[in-house]
Amino acid sequence: MSTASDEESIRKLLEAQAAAWNAGDVEGWCKDFTSDSTFVNILGIRFDGRDNNARRHGELFAGFFKDSRNEIVELKIRLLGDSAAIADAVLDLKHFRNCQPTLHWKRRAHYQDAPRAGP
Repeated sequence: MSTASDEESIRKLLEAQAAAWNAGDVEGWCKDFTSDSTFVNILGIRFDGRDNNARRHGELFAGFFKDSRNEIVELKIRLLGDSAAIADAVLDLKHFRNCQPTLHWKRRAHYQDAPRAGP
């Protein structure tokens, strides 16, 4: 059975991703994506695979999203048994170039084989 510590592990993973984003750290941003993951950005553009995601975010962190800030403002986690969860996050992305000063969007993330707490 899943526990509150599983939810905390997922919360920490997402907080670490946001911190990596804020540091412009592509490896930190992408380290928890699987090789066959899919990422859909705020414009609806899809990046298939971790390597493609890392390549594109490297370009973005050096350009459009340089010095941007990504903050989790709302997070709801629903555990789906022992090895899967859905994290529904509202993120505040701001201070990026050539766009409106603040943009809010909702990203629904699905995590399989979420980190387990305990033995």
